Amino acid sequence: MSNVPHFVHGLWSNSPLMAALCAILITQFLKAPIHFARTRLWDAHKMIDAGGMPSSHAAGVVALAAALWFVVGPQSPVFATAVVFAAIVLYDAGGIRRHAGEHATLLNRIAMEFAQRQSQEPAATEQTEGEQLKEILGHEPMEIFVGGLIGLAIGIGFGKWW
Repeated sequence: MSNVPHFVHGLWSNSPLMAALCAILITQFLKAPIHFARTRLWDAHKMIDAGGMPSSHAAGVVALAAALWFVVGPQSPVFATAVVFAAIVLYDAGGIRRHAGEHATLLNRIAMEFAQRQSQEPAATEQTEGEQLKEILGHEPMEIFVGGLIGLAIGIGFGKWW
């Protein structure tokens, strides 16, 4: 007999895992309607993009840690590991990745200005626009905060009732 049904049941009954996955999916889904509410432009691609409101990174790691609080308890090394993991991910999303996005914006601007200057020279050949760097990589503090709140609510719900 195959162990696949047992494996799938094990995953399905793992409330911290389900909390994290649901938090990520819900926050990713919310990005398009929130973008629409802010800009009046519908962009379904926001649902698969990194960055933006709310942070699915924050939601996922906070949901995982919150659910583990209820499943294994705050004294557990597993919970402690999840808290440290969450702190690293939150710092990375709001710090390093956000700054990398700001650098990408500046580099894209420099490349565009350089291409414009080159095309204004009489001997310049026709320039083709190169690929631009992805500018939205990280999150603003409010995006992390809202993602964390959503993750906390989902994690508590799954930790207590899943």
